[in-house]
Amino acid sequence: MTSKYLVRFYFRTLLLGMVVTAIVSLVTEYQNVTRYLLEGQFGEFFAGLVWFLGYGLLIATVSQVAFFIYLFLHPLGMGIFKKLWPYVQLLLIMYAVFDMFYVRFYRVGVEAGQVWSYIWIPILVIVSGFIVARWKDRESPGTQLFIPALFYMIFMTSVTLIPFITVEDTSWIYRSVFTLIICNAFQLLMLPKYIEASEKEKAERGRVTKADINEQKRTEREREQMAQKSKEKSQVKKRNALNYKNSTRQKDRHGK
Repeated sequence: MTSKYLVRFYFRTLLLGMVVTAIVSLVTEYQNVTRYLLEGQFGEFFAGLVWFLGYGLLIATVSQVAFFIYLFLHPLGMGIFKKLWPYVQLLLIMYAVFDMFYVRFYRVGVEAGQVWSYIWIPILVIVSGFIVARWKDRESPGTQLFIPALFYMIFMTSVTLIPFITVEDTSWIYRSVFTLIICNAFQLLMLPKYIEASEKEKAERGRVTKADINEQKRTEREREQMAQKSKEKSQVKKRNALNYKNSTRQKDRHGK
């Protein structure tokens, strides 16, 4: 991806984080900030709004750091665990779910005397994770991206939420969790589109780098491997069907 589209991707994620945080905060902080707008105290309102926008920048930046860590972690896991990597991701997802439900939010809720005020957070993370992972998998048929996308949306979001759940004020969690989930989903779903637009622009300009050529060769090899596997499966099915027919005929002959 060219620097132009990388910068665009970066700043649009920041803008999204600011907008989502501002909207959620204006709803949850009505008594502290939003009411000043209705009362005509614009100075107080804009001071609070600026603070919300700054906090949104922080959350979006944290989300971006987690996303780039994931982009490094995923190929590293594939290189170390190879075919076991999907199962390792599933184990980490299950650990994250247990950690969110019991170790963190249940204990925090019990101490605060408001279990249900906290327990909805892991439910929201898990449900949104499954929705986004399914969406990602449908957009890329044949690539088997469901488990990696689910790992990012649940495990990485769970890890990212750690600094924001140590306070008893649930309004902090509201403006953090919604922004993190939406920014994470945006980056996961939109990055391929930015890469595609970047590749298209480079092709139109006739600008092809060595990395582009290597990537094209890698894609062609993957397609050839998938076609070869599909051909082998088809041959195995035909062979099994032929063996079944031969065995059936032999049984019929012996029976006669």
